[in-house]
Amino acid sequence: MLNVSTKKGSSSLGTDTFPWITLSFIFLAMLPVTMIVPVYKEIIKDRLGGTGYGVAWFQSSAMLGSFLFSPLAGWLSDKLGTRKKLIGTFAILDAFLLALLPFMPNISSLFVLRFLEGGAHIFVIGLLLTCISDREKDQTSSFYNKGILFGLGGTLLTLGGGVGQSLGFLGNKDPLLPFFVGGFILLVLGILSFFFLEEGNLKKLEWEGWQKTKTALALSPLLLVPIAFHFIDRFTVGYFLSSLNLHLREDLGFSPGQVGGLFGVMFLLMSVLSLPAALLSRRWNSISLVWIGSFIYGIAQASTGFLNTSTGLYLSMISCGIGAGIMYVPAMRLASSLAPNGFNAVVMTVFTGLGSLGFLLGPLVSISAQDAFSQIYDKTLGLEFTGVLYGGLEVLLVLGTLPLLSKILEKEKRLD
Repeated sequence: MLNVSTKKGSSSLGTDTFPWITLSFIFLAMLPVTMIVPVYKEIIKDRLGGTGYGVAWFQSSAMLGSFLFSPLAGWLSDKLGTRKKLIGTFAILDAFLLALLPFMPNISSLFVLRFLEGGAHIFVIGLLLTCISDREKDQTSSFYNKGILFGLGGTLLTLGGGVGQSLGFLGNKDPLLPFFVGGFILLVLGILSFFFLEEGNLKKLEWEGWQKTKTALALSPLLLVPIAFHFIDRFTVGYFLSSLNLHLREDLGFSPGQVGGLFGVMFLLMSVLSLPAALLSRRWNSISLVWIGSFIYGIAQASTGFLNTSTGLYLSMISCGIGAGIMYVPAMRLASSLAPNGFNAVVMTVFTGLGSLGFLLGPLVSISAQDAFSQIYDKTLGLEFTGVLYGGLEVLLVLGTLPLLSKILEKEKRLD
């Protein structure tokens, strides 16, 4: 999305008011799309006779919608000069699409609707985060360029994901319930958005195309480092949502509530640590936290395929959550700090867009890799090797970027 300008002293924005409503909506918007994860098996495999690839495609089709519709959300918002009207409209649309998902008659129609639901949802969550960015970039705001709202936004984003996963217990008796509850939450959020969301007097802007992205990367090639980490971070989550998810349900006999609780621990810890990591990155440096967090996360993820007890899996998820919490916001701050002057908006758009692409590819590659390893070696080793592969990507990226420390620190100081 492009930078927006606000008129000085805009009463509609309220330069000294804290954006509680916007932050609360970020949290609520994440609940519906994560509470359905523990019942993927019932909807795709049990009801429609799908396979592991079906579970992967169900997640990836939503991410494909997010990836493709994300630039449209930014362009349309800048073109119309509004955030809240689009958030309200697409939250209501997303509510109906989510509630209709379990009633699709076949796999093909399910994937098409899921694609559209993912596109609608990126309008909601993407523009809510943009509202936070607007406040951080408004020079008349008391929050101007402090990073506090970014940290809180990231915290509530991941907290919503963790709580949403934990709400998977709603599907223990009826797998349709998470879809209905999630749809209701989005419906209420959409209606309230029209009345309570704050936005400044936004200047209508035209999209400047991909040329600005090329220019930003040419001026600051080191931007590829945080972008690569964010892509791999989102990519590796696909392993949890597909291969490990099915392993827990089918091989270990976990209920939807147990799976939701297990994954929820990771997201909740990630949320709790996001703001402290953001504050620490201001005093120390972002890249070191990205490396430390990614290494912890990678090692913990590599161990998951070898664990068959609740205790072992919870310890692994706790470690993953700690690693993810340490690296998530610092990677975002690193991308922002490496962005040349006047290029912050386009850099963050590319950053989040490639994260969606990682989410898209992660589940598909995970299922494919697991099948390949099972055929080459042994069926019982497929999951183990897939976990090692995904966790190893994080560790290899850390090792591969270590020599760039001095250049990154020099570039950050020059652009701050």
